[in-house]
Amino acid sequence: MTATFDAKHAHPARKRTDDEPWPIWAALMVFLNILVISGMVWGLPGLVTVMVGAAIAMVLLLMLIVTG
Repeated sequence: MTATFDAKHAHPARKRTDDEPWPIWAALMVFLNILVISGMVWGLPGLVTVMVGAAIAMVLLLMLIVTG
């Protein structure tokens, strides 16, 4: 059974009425900011360092999802 959001019974402090994955978008924006800043400051080695770290993190996350 999935939970659905009903706007008329929502808490008045809750302004967001859609179910978009805002934490995922926020994490993506943080990653892009880190990528751009490292590229500006350290050039290609900075980009490679950030992307290798991100690739390792994605593999670990995929392993956690697959193994449960």
